[in-house]
Amino acid sequence: MLKKIKTTLRTTDYRNMVDCMLIFSSCLIGGLTSILIKMGTTIKYEDIDIKYPKLFFNVFCHQYILDPLLTFLIVLAFRPPITQIYGMFILAVTPATAAASVTAYTVDANVPLALALSMGSVTQSIIFTPLIFTALLESYRIIGNIDNKEKISLPYGRMFVLMSYVMFLIGIGYKIREKCSENFVKKIGKFFLRSSIILMLTAFAFYFASKTYIEPMTSSNPYKYYGSMLLMISSQLLFAHFPVYLPVCNLESKQKDAVVLVSTRRSPGISLAITALSFQSSDKLGEIIAYVLVYSMIRDWTSMPYLMQLRKIRLGHYCYKKKNPEEKEDETPNDSVMCEEGNTSSEQSVKIELPPLGLRYTMYGSQKP
Repeated sequence: MLKKIKTTLRTTDYRNMVDCMLIFSSCLIGGLTSILIKMGTTIKYEDIDIKYPKLFFNVFCHQYILDPLLTFLIVLAFRPPITQIYGMFILAVTPATAAASVTAYTVDANVPLALALSMGSVTQSIIFTPLIFTALLESYRIIGNIDNKEKISLPYGRMFVLMSYVMFLIGIGYKIREKCSENFVKKIGKFFLRSSIILMLTAFAFYFASKTYIEPMTSSNPYKYYGSMLLMISSQLLFAHFPVYLPVCNLESKQKDAVVLVSTRRSPGISLAITALSFQSSDKLGEIIAYVLVYSMIRDWTSMPYLMQLRKIRLGHYCYKKKNPEEKEDETPNDSVMCEEGNTSSEQSVKIELPPLGLRYTMYGSQKP
């Protein structure tokens, strides 16, 4: 009798977990839909810089050749659990989005170039994200000697549909901006922005309610779990500086910064959406989501010193620029010394203004006949 009760309770908990993850996936896709349409409404054709085809090829090589290869070598070295491998491969092939151009703006990089490279990355991802993901998993199956018990699924079709959907939504937002009035674009942009915030908060609330994140986030081997993340982040950032920072490239610093940021600032929202849609029917969905979430947070924290130092180099300050005393003096009125004479019944007054200190002195003397 007790065994039947325990079995029933476990089945109920499992169903609740599945329901929470289903709601999480639905809200996440809805939030991503709103974000991408809003993103499309901010894109202007004249703001896109497509003058440097070699830089497009450079970003492509980093995102779909070099970074996946580095991740594959890290997987072979660490031999993590299969759920962690899924997360690592998804993060390695996730494209950049227009959010990278926002980061480029904060460090005074070439924003039109960053926007163009981001859009190129999203367009390429329709084919190459599912293709490279499949190639990585098949290679690991062969080289890693995967047991038959540990089956690897290949959600190529779902990934292809998702990346096509991403490009379609950005196109819808772009057409709204092109065809509609500016006032309407602002209103619908606010609507999609608020909708995305509500849906994303709801999604994470149901994810944390599922409690599937507890076990993977408290890994029994933290060196392997977090060490692989730090190694991926640092290696991607390091190799993103080559070859654009070599003297032979002869690029401006703003262009170099734009290339590096687009190559390294992947979209966590798209990574989560790929995971949620591709592994929706898997009981390992919660663990993969946990890895992607933790990786995204650690990447932002560890890359913050780099971005702050870049702001110091390019803008001359970390957060905001302090005004020099000379600049404050320039803001004060720079008039010449003023003398005003006025006659009263008993005195003659002279008013003198000293510009540097902004002080006024009034001198009184007896009026002579």
